[in-house]
Amino acid sequence: MCTVSYIPLPEGNVVTANRDEAPVRNADGLTAHVNQAGQEFLIAKEPLHGGTNLAIGKGFTTVLLNGAFRPHERRANYRISRGLVVLNSLNLRSLRELSHEDVFGVEPFTLMRFGPVIEELRWDETELHFRNYETSEPLIVASAKLYDQEALGKRQEWFKGLLDSEMSLDHDEIWSFHINGGDGDPENDMLMNRGNFVRTVSVTQVITLKGVKSGKHYDVIRDKDEQFRLEL
Repeated sequence: MCTVSYIPLPEGNVVTANRDEAPVRNADGLTAHVNQAGQEFLIAKEPLHGGTNLAIGKGFTTVLLNGAFRPHERRANYRISRGLVVLNSLNLRSLRELSHEDVFGVEPFTLMRFGPVIEELRWDETELHFRNYETSEPLIVASAKLYDQEALGKRQEWFKGLLDSEMSLDHDEIWSFHINGGDGDPENDMLMNRGNFVRTVSVTQVITLKGVKSGKHYDVIRDKDEQFRLEL
């Protein structure tokens, strides 16, 4: 649940997300989910608790990251999985409609929603923190639980290097960054692995362009990918 980038395009945008998780919690591809209003989404359904770290819909794409602002001590039990909060959020017009009651007893997380506006919600076990970002500006956000300030800073540096190195980025170059980016440290590179206990289990890219939302989901563990396409 762990690093997501956003790149604006002249007629759309690209959202790319790496999920860093215990392999046992890796989703078996993308599956269909319908919210309370009958809107359809593609989700990466988590096999242990039934939630998801990712939801792709015609109106917006949602990505969940582990932690809020800094590393936290994980408790033995939580009320519900954070992935179920993601599913609940799909029923809402804005992340700002999530209440303290919705997230009380839930492990700290960051939730990003990419649509007509870019919304961010961070829950630190005490307060809800909301923020909007400009859709015209590139953005990278990473897990505050898995990456300390030094590692987060390196991700920002690598991302800036990507932006500075190309006159006009395309989705293939962004994909390569999410697969190959880093400085040779397997525990903190973009495609990370910490003794197979926590590792990048999947990479998903969502391209919104000229009335179409398309992309691919790559299962790193099974070494297989799948394509998707949604007419907007």
